[in-house]
Amino acid sequence: MKITYNPSTTALTQTMPLPILTSNWQRIYIKNTGSFDLPPSMEIKKGNYPRYIDETTRIEGFDVKQITAQQKGVNELSQTAFKRHARVVLETKYDSRNQFEELTFNIFKYTKSYTDELNAVYKDQITKDLRATSHKLSEWQPVQLERVNGMSCIHVSYISQLNQNPKVLVHKYVFQNSDRVHTLTLSYRLSEASYWESDFKTILKSFRINTSRLAD
Repeated sequence: MKITYNPSTTALTQTMPLPILTSNWQRIYIKNTGSFDLPPSMEIKKGNYPRYIDETTRIEGFDVKQITAQQKGVNELSQTAFKRHARVVLETKYDSRNQFEELTFNIFKYTKSYTDELNAVYKDQITKDLRATSHKLSEWQPVQLERVNGMSCIHVSYISQLNQNPKVLVHKYVFQNSDRVHTLTLSYRLSEASYWESDFKTILKSFRINTSRLAD
């Protein structure tokens, strides 16, 4: 669900500087979106991703609207890798300019009745999406408007399950950014929380969205 752009909204803060890269981690850059860090236990899903090089910083990154990271070893079809399950998905969708809120919109201007409406819309849509892939919604947490690394977002959290397979914990962070929306989805098996939880908190803390953009 869109939160309609309001030109009178005052941004609270700017996004935070990039954190220090954790030892043995990899920083993933995405053109006109931003970056996030990956632990050595994860890898970018194999695919023919276009690359770019920033002319100013000479940093190499991916020129994509969507990118997925998974537990390390899946690309090589390692049997050990399939004993775990984790995903990081970053997707950007575009719309007409200024259709959405600014990246740092004031989350406190929205009433509880409005967040309740957001909650109902997201729950209905996600339930339908899960059913379309034979999954079920096992548990739902109320949608929250939050600040993450100086950026405002809609936080959606739930547990899904496919048949009798292990339950999966999902966190979606939806960041509106004027003419685009960035969705960062973090998920892993609930039974593997002790293995993934700490690293996934670091991944979220590392996520930054560019406020300046290269030519599309």
